[in-house]
Amino acid sequence: MRENMIQETIRNPKAIVSLLTVIAGIIFYLVWNITYGAWADIGIYSVTIVLVCLGVAGWLVATMPDTEDAR
Repeated sequence: MRENMIQETIRNPKAIVSLLTVIAGIIFYLVWNITYGAWADIGIYSVTIVLVCLGVAGWLVATMPDTEDAR
């Protein structure tokens, strides 16, 4: 089951973009804080949270199974 989920994610461009958004948020946080030493900056938290949450939400939507209405 796990291999199937990974294969479906790799074939889904929306899921790839979503995962890249999560990775971009984490990398942004680390690079900014290593560069400027601002580990407790609320502005960096807000940008990181937006990127990570949008990426996770996009991945959840992209990997949802398709359902058809039988009405």
